[in-house]
Amino acid sequence: MQDSDFIIAINKDESAPIMQIADVALVGDFKKVVPELIAQIKEAKN
Repeated sequence: MQDSDFIIAINKDESAPIMQIADVALVGDFKKVVPELIAQIKEAKN
């Protein structure tokens, strides 16, 4: 991840260490967050 340009973290635990280094941190279950995130990205593209 050192060479990543942009990091999105999705975690149920808002105090997880990854949340501190991510550019965008989303608190929640990835199984629920990712489908909504994909839908939002598709909508923004149109």
